[in-house]
Amino acid sequence: MAQPPQPPYGPPAPPKQGMSTGKKIGLGCGGCLAVLVVLFLFAGCVAVLSSGGSGDSATTREETAQEETAQEEPAEEVAEEAAAEGEEVEETEEAEEPQDVVLTAEAVEYEPGVLDTGGDHTSVYVTVENNGDEDIDVNPLYFEIVADDGTKKNVSLMAGQGQIDAVTLSPGQRAEGTITAEGAFTAASVEFNDSFGLGETYTAEVR
Repeated sequence: MAQPPQPPYGPPAPPKQGMSTGKKIGLGCGGCLAVLVVLFLFAGCVAVLSSGGSGDSATTREETAQEETAQEEPAEEVAEEAAAEGEEVEETEEAEEPQDVVLTAEAVEYEPGVLDTGGDHTSVYVTVENNGDEDIDVNPLYFEIVADDGTKKNVSLMAGQGQIDAVTLSPGQRAEGTITAEGAFTAASVEFNDSFGLGETYTAEVR
């Protein structure tokens, strides 16, 4: 004869109760709040880094520009100083370059010579030195006296005493004497050219 089924041991387990609605809402709000806090902190860090980086970049660019300007200014000053020194050297070299003829002139009182024709005359005492490498010819007719008004006076031969001789000067030699022109005027300078105006003209102010 079959035995009837036996009931299970002990009372049945009560059903599990789920999470209450209040707890679910609390957990959801807390999670959202945590996410917002994290996002806020992240955004703040990014802003700080961005502002710091841009500030550093701007500062770096400004410092670089200042350094370049500081480097350019001394370079320009050095170039200007070098150019000025170069011009001064060129002017000094031109001024110190020796001439082939050294000419000097000095005003003297007129003294009638053997061919004096009377009237007023003006005399100048001149010296000519050959400072070149070739011979030069000296002749009273190679001179002109320039008056203070700019007019040029031809020399009158033998009109005054002590007239400079017609000679050929070797390198290092010199000649001296007077040249005389008709008229009473103030002699400002003397011009000498041993090629009748075709070669170089040498000028000396009358002292």
